[in-house]
Amino acid sequence: MDKIAQGLVRYVINKGVITEEERAEYVYGFTTALEMCLSLVVSFLIAYKLHTIIEGIFFFVIFIPLRSYAGGLHLDQYYKCLALSSLTFLTVMLISKMFTGNMAYELIAFLILELIIYALYPIENVNRAVDLKENAYFKKKLEKYLLIDFVLVVTLFLLEKERYLVSITATLLLVAITMIIGKIKNKNLKFRCM
Repeated sequence: MDKIAQGLVRYVINKGVITEEERAEYVYGFTTALEMCLSLVVSFLIAYKLHTIIEGIFFFVIFIPLRSYAGGLHLDQYYKCLALSSLTFLTVMLISKMFTGNMAYELIAFLILELIIYALYPIENVNRAVDLKENAYFKKKLEKYLLIDFVLVVTLFLLEKERYLVSITATLLLVAITMIIGKIKNKNLKFRCM
C-alpha cells in the first residue's frame, strides 16, 4: 500500500496540487484510504458470496461508530488487521446467516453487551493519548451511538427481523471482545514500559 500511496503522492506533487513539504501527510492519507478501501472490498465480497449484504451493512453501521468512539484492539501491521478483520467479519456474517434462536434472548444479550461496552470505555490507543476534553466528547458520542443502536434493535425486534438482530448482536459481541483484548494489550504494554 505504501508504494501505491508514494506513487499517488509523487503524481500529485508533479501536477503541482501539493508541495514536497506536504508529502508525509498525503502519503499517510492515501495509505489509510487505500487500506480502508481494500478492507471494504474484501468485506463486500464476503457479504456478497454469503448473500448477507444487508447484514453486512448493519455490521458497518454498528461497528464503525462504536469502534471509533469506544476504542479497542489495534494491531501493529495493516495486513494483520486486514486478516483479522476479514475473519471476524466472515464469522459475524456466518452467525447472522445460520443462527436462529429466541429473539427475546437476543434482545437481552444485546442490552447486556451495550452495558459491557459502556462499562469498558475508554480503551485508549497507546499511540495516541486522549485528553479529558476529547474523552468527554468521545463518551458523549459513544452514548449517542449506543442509544441509536438500541432504537434500531428494538425496531428490528418489533418487526421480527431476527437475522438482522443476530447480526447486530454479534457485532456488539465483537466490539466488546476487541475492547477487552485492547484493554489487556494496553495494560501489558504499560507494564513493559515501566
